[in-house]
This record gives sequence, C-alpha cells and structure tokens, in this order.
Amino acid sequence: MPRVRPNKTWSGALGGTLAGVVGGVIVASQFGIESLSSAAVVAFVLSVISQAGDLAESAIKRQFNAKDASQLIPGHGGLMDRLDGFVAAASAGVLIGIAHGGFDAPARGLMVW
Repeated sequence: MPRVRPNKTWSGALGGTLAGVVGGVIVASQFGIESLSSAAVVAFVLSVISQAGDLAESAIKRQFNAKDASQLIPGHGGLMDRLDGFVAAASAGVLIGIAHGGFDAPARGLMVW
C-alpha cells in the first residue's frame, strides 16, 4: 500500500511473517506444544493480522492528515504506532482462543492443540 506506507516492502512483509512463524514455532516447542504445524498456522495468521493492523492505523492517520497518533513518544508516530500491530494480533489471538477453547479457557484454546 504505497499511498499508506510508502517505505513498506514486500520483502519486509514476507521476512516479518517468516520471522513471526519461526518465532512462534520456537516458543510453542519450548512450551511443549505437540502440534507445531498448528502453532505455525496460528503464528502465520497472527503475523498477517499484525501487519494489517499496522497498515490500518497508518491509513487512518493519513485520512486525517496526522503524522503522529499522539505525542507520548515524540518522533515515533505516537504510542499507537508502536502498538497497532500488537493490538490487532492480540485481539485476534483472543478470538482464536475463544473459538478453540471456549469462553472458560481462551488461553488454553490458543496454546493447546
């Protein structure tokens, strides 16, 4: 999306996704999760959602001609610029956990396959 984030590249997006999947599989293996392929799929989905959250926040800022979302971290786009992908991925992670483990145990639903 060059109009939204002109410095973002496909190689960066693919590299970030690959790093997210590898990192997710490593963490899953350290926690004893047996189905590493399921962990890889979840890591892939959350990585893509994280990048989409980043682009969405940038699009909103561009629509309102705002350089920074706040002045809390001057020169860095604001606090939301640092957390936009995290908030999107965390929200999706909760929904995946609820869908897989129910409302009683969303964390178990996300981590136990």
